[in-house]
Amino acid sequence: MTRRRFPVRMAAPALVLAPLLLIPAAVPARAAPPAAAIGPTAATLGCRLYFNDAGTGSSPTVWQDTFTLTQSPAEPKVGDTVTVTLTAPTGPDNGPVGLNAGDVPVNVTLALGGSLSGSATLRMSSYPARAVAPAEPLGPITATGTYFAAAAGAATLTVGRVTFANASATTHCSAAGDRDHKAAPVPTSIVENFTVGGTGTVTPPPSPSASATPSPSAKPSPSLPPSATDDPPSATDEVDTSAQPFGPKSVKLNCKTLSSLSAWTATHTLSMSPSNPGRGAKVTVSLKFSAGPKSGPVPVGAGDLVPKATVKVGGVGSGTVNLKGPAYGAIDANAVLPGATLTGTYTTSQAGLVSLTVANIVFDHPQVDTECNAGADPVAGPKETSIVAKFTVKSRAATDDEGEGGGNGDGGGSLPTTGEGGVTTLMLLWSSAALLLGVGLVVVLPRRRRLLRS
Repeated sequence: MTRRRFPVRMAAPALVLAPLLLIPAAVPARAAPPAAAIGPTAATLGCRLYFNDAGTGSSPTVWQDTFTLTQSPAEPKVGDTVTVTLTAPTGPDNGPVGLNAGDVPVNVTLALGGSLSGSATLRMSSYPARAVAPAEPLGPITATGTYFAAAAGAATLTVGRVTFANASATTHCSAAGDRDHKAAPVPTSIVENFTVGGTGTVTPPPSPSASATPSPSAKPSPSLPPSATDDPPSATDEVDTSAQPFGPKSVKLNCKTLSSLSAWTATHTLSMSPSNPGRGAKVTVSLKFSAGPKSGPVPVGAGDLVPKATVKVGGVGSGTVNLKGPAYGAIDANAVLPGATLTGTYTTSQAGLVSLTVANIVFDHPQVDTECNAGADPVAGPKETSIVAKFTVKSRAATDDEGEGGGNGDGGGSLPTTGEGGVTTLMLLWSSAALLLGVGLVVVLPRRRRLLRS
């Protein structure tokens, strides 16, 4: 069967684990046996593209690969926390647009069957490992997660759905065939059969915030959840997942003041704290740049210019976060603006990988503002920047140290905006401001505001 192209904008790192078949040597009863690989198994998956992860999907594609499912320990016993890894050496084909590394997190949903019930999620937080040209394979996949072996007996692990969680164009894949793979996935042929040793049933240990999570004795349904963002809370507290802050890295943006365009190059850093929060935690987002764009031919008074930014939340979250920095002091005419650090906060909702993308940076002035982003015309055709950071929200509830969230009342998992009441278009007084020669007075123009088109 001919591989069909994957029409998604995606991209992340991948450590390739060669498929192995290891036969565990004889070990003492309490020693953990080595990992064993099930497969390699050739399989064909069907996929659909979901813009902004909404709707029923479109542009059906086919993904053919060889999959290997690995467990450690290879022969789990009741009470073990088992690490599961899924690898695929080729990956799906890229679409017609070249991709950068790290834009497409991979989530794999596993259904537990037999003596076990519920589901587990395997994750690869950054994919592909390198930039990929159009129509080329995205490269090796290694996704890892855990489950708790609660009961003895014959058990199964079944790959139900694979999600490529690009914030703008998410792709969901399940068993071969064309359908709504997000809302109605069909389990794949990638199945591992094994036996959990020991006797009886063991209750998983509670997480530190067990009072805020469902009772661990209540087993969730073995059916696949309707969305990759609806993963049930883990029975055990997950290990910390390394965050992926952006930079410091040089970025070139375009700025517009009135009708004048200019280029702005600076070193940017985008980070978050805490980097491994629980659900309902208050997260602080920080954007730092080394220097601002160049001021216009008119001096700016102290306190008149304030740097701001809009950050788009993707992955398992949605919405925007508004960042704001301290007002600048007095600025001379034709001077490069000093660097600044902008901050804002929001409250996490669902567990999983969250992406933060700087959509717009603005310099707010009482008369005329400047808007900067990646668009050729930042005002008429705004475009999100390449400044993207990622981090993982744990399935446990937030601890006291992570602050109190809540208050948004949205009920849909979207993240509340902070700062001003909306995303506003801001532009800096620059060389296009009319200057009355000889007396050095600025012609004050009406303040122009417009909603950013994301």
